[in-house]
Amino acid sequence: MSEAVGSVAASWSRLTAAVADQVVVTAVEDVHRAVSDGVYRWLGPLGRPVQPYSDAVTAGAYQAVRMGLRGAGEVAAAVCQLPHRRAAATASSEVTPVAQVAPAVTPPPSRAAIKARAIAQGVLSPELLSAAPAFEEELSLRYPGRSGPVAPMELAAAVPRAGSRLVVFVHGLVDTEQVWFSSDERTDGTACLPVAVEASGATPLLVRYATGRTIERNGRDLDAALEAVVTSWPVPVTSLTFVGHSMGGLLLRVACAAAVDRGARWLDRLDDLLYLGTPHLGSWLEKVANVTSWTLRQTSRQAAPFGSLLDVRAQGIKDLRFGTTEAAAWPEGRVDGLLTGRPVDAPWLVGARHHLVVGRLRPDPSHPLNAVLGDALVRSSSATGAGRWRRIEGAAPARITAVGASHVRLPRDPEVAAVLGDVLTDGRRAG
Repeated sequence: MSEAVGSVAASWSRLTAAVADQVVVTAVEDVHRAVSDGVYRWLGPLGRPVQPYSDAVTAGAYQAVRMGLRGAGEVAAAVCQLPHRRAAATASSEVTPVAQVAPAVTPPPSRAAIKARAIAQGVLSPELLSAAPAFEEELSLRYPGRSGPVAPMELAAAVPRAGSRLVVFVHGLVDTEQVWFSSDERTDGTACLPVAVEASGATPLLVRYATGRTIERNGRDLDAALEAVVTSWPVPVTSLTFVGHSMGGLLLRVACAAAVDRGARWLDRLDDLLYLGTPHLGSWLEKVANVTSWTLRQTSRQAAPFGSLLDVRAQGIKDLRFGTTEAAAWPEGRVDGLLTGRPVDAPWLVGARHHLVVGRLRPDPSHPLNAVLGDALVRSSSATGAGRWRRIEGAAPARITAVGASHVRLPRDPEVAAVLGDVLTDGRRAG
């Protein structure tokens, strides 16, 4: 087991223990206390002498459970790292000629392992993720075919056929750049957008980021990364096209706003933005989660812990309530208030063409589920930025395209690939 693998396994052990301790046990204890307090209130004077002792025993029992969970997490983490420590100790005690030392080869993580890590990064709060240092991940740019991030100074070597036209892909919640590629077992009825980009003569770049962080922070990080790319690209960049799926589209809007504020160089190269199922006005599912958690907390002391359990979700998810792209939109101390976080909608960026792709849950456009659920997570009004009570103003989007794909299929849908192909073709003609 390599050091990296051992570190990730140890982080999973500590993270599992932290979730069990801070989320599961806390919820169970809160429900237990609420029920117990209700019983003692019903007993009245008969229960008052007994309650302090009962509460003390209960608190001690839950504290013991917490200590046991934390201890188990540390033991499991130590066991995961033990093979590496033994190998390191053995290597340091033996004198081996340098020429005979074979470099350690760490196999890339599996697709499932990468997805599991992305889910943890996207769902859990920073307080919980602090137990797993190996999961700390900054926004990075990647090139198809390379397993790791590409630093700006490595671009010339990493992208040997670098062209002057770049297409940047930004994934959505609890995903990574792998969302643009089908697994080997499921390729029928799908398309690979980065491959289509290369076939058109442009160069694809893929973004990976921790989706649980605020959309504003990730968007500003994307702005900085794009500036570094344009500055370090092996050939002069003449055209930029952005493709954002779901939350990724909101990151693109934040990056554009940040670029306008500071006069970024890359903004002058931006031609087109393609939004795939982006919740410009928010996701109905996050609104439902917010209303449900608030209602549970207001209903009774017994139900309140379940509402608090729902509120553990990461801030990045809560930003999807209304498509919030600025932290200032959240009232201080009321992130989990009823339908809080409604932003002031920034207009569409002037000087670029905007293409909005709207998916649907059922292939039949007239199916009633499409009107209720949209593409499963985003309704058409949100995907187009034109709702009954909210509307993103500014230059009219160049195209609104409805496709027969659900939210999770949009990044690999053949109809979306055709839309992207048309965008790139029109861009070449305009150039």
